[in-house]
Amino acid sequence: MKKSWLSALLLAGYLSIPTQALAQPQIGNAEALLQKMGNTTQTATYELSFININSQGIVPIRYRHALVDGKPVAQLMQMDSTRREIVQRGNEISYFEPGLDAFSLRNEHIVDYLPAIIYQNFAELAEYYNFIDAGRTHIGDIPSRVVRVLSKNNDRYEYVLFIDEERYLPLRVDLLDKNNDVIEQFRVITANQNKEIISELDSLNKVNMPPLLLIPKATQALNYNWRVTTLPEGFKEVKRSNHQIAENEFSQSILYSDGLFDFSIYVNKSGQQLNSPERDKALRYGRNTIYTYDKDGNEITFIGQLPFITAQKIVNSVVFTKK
Repeated sequence: MKKSWLSALLLAGYLSIPTQALAQPQIGNAEALLQKMGNTTQTATYELSFININSQGIVPIRYRHALVDGKPVAQLMQMDSTRREIVQRGNEISYFEPGLDAFSLRNEHIVDYLPAIIYQNFAELAEYYNFIDAGRTHIGDIPSRVVRVLSKNNDRYEYVLFIDEERYLPLRVDLLDKNNDVIEQFRVITANQNKEIISELDSLNKVNMPPLLLIPKATQALNYNWRVTTLPEGFKEVKRSNHQIAENEFSQSILYSDGLFDFSIYVNKSGQQLNSPERDKALRYGRNTIYTYDKDGNEITFIGQLPFITAQKIVNSVVFTKK
């Protein structure tokens, strides 16, 4: 049976949070509710039509998921414009877009347009985040539970999730900044759960997918003459890279992640021998903060999913040593 929540968009407005849902917050079973949601989205058979709202506009998406012979098979279709399609078979994700060569990558799930939080290990996140049961509300005519996810040190963005009380599917996920303004929103319009989805997705197993795009491994450890001395709790170094940005100019970068959010620090020679206030620049592009600062003749750039204040502290903690 298919249920529609299109009326909710018209009646409630797409970026408002129902105030009645945020009354009488409780900490307790919120983590268990999130675990059920995560398990359902990764194991159940379902189809979602949803919209993704961000600074670039509104993108309508259809997403189908099932386990076929014990392995996840999923299909994500962008419903207008380029009709982009992404297919998952096991741990291979294949991308199809008109005018571009198709390719495949190894990953555990499709990350495009879907909120990263629905795939998390919440037991691990609990060390650095609080999960708050913020009550009940309705998304359209569907009874929903509201859960807030916020960092214990108040140094990250906040998630608000609206979860179907009966089926534990996410109906709406808001990413909020420090002013409680919505940065991005995932909002389900229709949901469908029937066995026909399995046979439809099983047909994808018979289709030849594009070859895997191989990412070369680093041949040697990268030694940098700089390091980040202050990181928010939970963030760990994931990867180091060198980038050629001009014939005789290179940039070094380090990627950090806490599992839910990530950011990169880029360092290259700036040509400025003294710290330059003119090079202290910041902007936010959707969920990404971009902050550039000139220090000791080096340009340091932060690009990632953290508030400006946190990004500034991280960049200011970068220290340089002589080789």
